Amino acid sequence: MAAILTLVGALLCTLAVGGFLLYPYFVLRPWLYHPVLFGVPGFLLLALACWLGFARTALKWAGVAVCALAAVAVGFIGWFAAAFASPMNTPSAFPSPDGRAEVVVYQSTAGFAPDMTWELRLHTRRGLLSRESTLGCVNSDAMSLNLVQWIDAHTVRVGLSRGGMVDIVVDDQGRPDRTVNGGC
Repeated sequence: MAAILTLVGALLCTLAVGGFLLYPYFVLRPWLYHPVLFGVPGFLLLALACWLGFARTALKWAGVAVCALAAVAVGFIGWFAAAFASPMNTPSAFPSPDGRAEVVVYQSTAGFAPDMTWELRLHTRRGLLSRESTLGCVNSDAMSLNLVQWIDAHTVRVGLSRGGMVDIVVDDQGRPDRTVNGGC
């Protein structure tokens, strides 16, 4: 019984870590990026496996304590992140001329401040292997976002109220050569 609990707990903990590793794949993210959903039960199952599997009392209590504290830590971090996250709206998307990618502009508030922020992200269009790359962030307290347009199939132009135009060249994998720093 302890061996099965160990395997299932280790699998859930692996899925929790795997969600972080596969985070750039935004199509798979809704299914794989659940560190709290996978991590807390995984660590609790490992704690139960320690309780049932170890014969020595000191080792049993140490294993249970470490796994239970890890479950509490993962749960608290998840709660903290969810409690202070601001919702992001998608006001606009700009597809590339060849249709292989699009720039998506997310708009939200800057934490507790009333400032608006715009996050620019590039989404490639490759089915389940579609990736997301960050092109930059603009905070309305420092400057505003005036323009987002594709110049050609590999170049995005971003216009800022202070700082002029920024041209970002994107390679075939969707990785930018530079990012926009707009006070975020």
